[in-house]
Amino acid sequence: MDRATVASGTLSIALLLVSPMPLAGQRPVERAIVIRGGLMVDGSGGPARRADVRVVGDSIAAVAASLTPNPADYVIESAGKVVAPGFIDPYSHADRGIEDWPEAESQVRQGITLAVVGQDGRSALPIAAFLETVGQVRPAINFATAVGHGSVRAAVLGADYRRPATAGEVATMERLVERGMRDGAVGLSSGLEYDPGFYARVEEVASLAAVAARFGGYYASHVRDEEDGVIGAWQEAIEIGRRAGIHVHISHAKLASRAVWGKAAEALAVLDAAAGQGVQVTADWYPYDFWQSSLYVIVPDRDWSNPSKWVTGLADIGGPGNVMVTSYPPRPQYVGKTIAQIATDAGTDPVELILQMLSEYGPNVGIIATAMDDRDLQRFAVDPRVLVCSDGQLRGRHPRGYGSFPRVLGRYVRERAMLTLPEAIAKMTIRVATLLGFPDRGTLKVGSKADIVVFDPATIQDRGTKATPDQYAVGVEYLIVNGQIVLDAGTMTKARPGRALRRRE
Repeated sequence: MDRATVASGTLSIALLLVSPMPLAGQRPVERAIVIRGGLMVDGSGGPARRADVRVVGDSIAAVAASLTPNPADYVIESAGKVVAPGFIDPYSHADRGIEDWPEAESQVRQGITLAVVGQDGRSALPIAAFLETVGQVRPAINFATAVGHGSVRAAVLGADYRRPATAGEVATMERLVERGMRDGAVGLSSGLEYDPGFYARVEEVASLAAVAARFGGYYASHVRDEEDGVIGAWQEAIEIGRRAGIHVHISHAKLASRAVWGKAAEALAVLDAAAGQGVQVTADWYPYDFWQSSLYVIVPDRDWSNPSKWVTGLADIGGPGNVMVTSYPPRPQYVGKTIAQIATDAGTDPVELILQMLSEYGPNVGIIATAMDDRDLQRFAVDPRVLVCSDGQLRGRHPRGYGSFPRVLGRYVRERAMLTLPEAIAKMTIRVATLLGFPDRGTLKVGSKADIVVFDPATIQDRGTKATPDQYAVGVEYLIVNGQIVLDAGTMTKARPGRALRRRE
């Protein structure tokens, strides 16, 4: 069937893939999708090559230099385009709002086919319930989840979490982690910068990570400090991994204060040292020099009532002009303005303004802080152990949720030539699938699940900014998830073939 004969959106892809009635005495011809004429980058890190791909059902049935479509096949002409495995986001918050926006358009237009959620130590409990919800919602993309240390800790300690856990409480948490892993979680995540994980000791987290290790999982850590104490925080995560005998994964690697700007080489040397001690460590990273979190992380020791700590904290990230408010319900007019701008408008000092905001609303004021050095971004970008992530939401206030993967391909591959295309694709696909324990994802080979992206290497790029983050990326033309087309020549279809993926032991 010539694709041009079907008006975009008039027929669902599911209908297009129904096999025609065979003639008497003939075997039925299984209708396929054939992607032909493209430059295939298969995810392995090997060189790109001209190849066609045939998809039957939810899997790749053939990869060859040239394939002849059957008359009934749905053909995607991809000359001049790159054909690659769908991107896997190892650090995502795309589950937030998925019941309201199951089409997940911000993810689809980045080329993401699998989002890993349950990050920062925060996951649904029980894990089985979340995975069942994904099955009921039927989103456009796949989801996997970690089991969250913070969620487990909150379930056991309740409001009395500002202390170390007892041995009995740790044993109860271990049982909850075991249940989560049996349900299909990919590993254990922690957010030691946030409540209630902030109060956990190394022994507690290592005990829970050891449970995940028994099931082949990994330990992902939003570390305790991403600013002046970041090197020590990485070392703490690695010590947890050493005690637990588990693969350690540093979440959204960043050096977020003046004291550590330019020290990416020193941070990466920590990974080298860990490898020398037998601890396997990887990380992920997003390609923006500004982060999004809560105002209180600027003062890591939580002495929030001390004005001098705010003076120091603001100076560490370049001043109040580098801090933009993204959420402040008492005064919505603050959103989109920096602390410096708001203080000037109000005729007050930035620290006095912050103390007033804390007294009115508490510490969870949403902010974006421009607090990373481009030299560090570049070092993380090219290190083979550092994968690509978004740390994004379906409809968030940071452009990373709309464009992280296209930004890497547009800026670091095409414009700066810092990464080869095969290396960048490997960091977005097979290396993540290997970490997750999904051998049938992340590569284009016969038998793999048909999660495939087709993009234009000359135009792929993010478009969001701090002021206007909700701009869809451009350049991704087709996205196939589990063998169904969810983006067709740049147009969203109604297909929602996403699944809840469970780790295999």
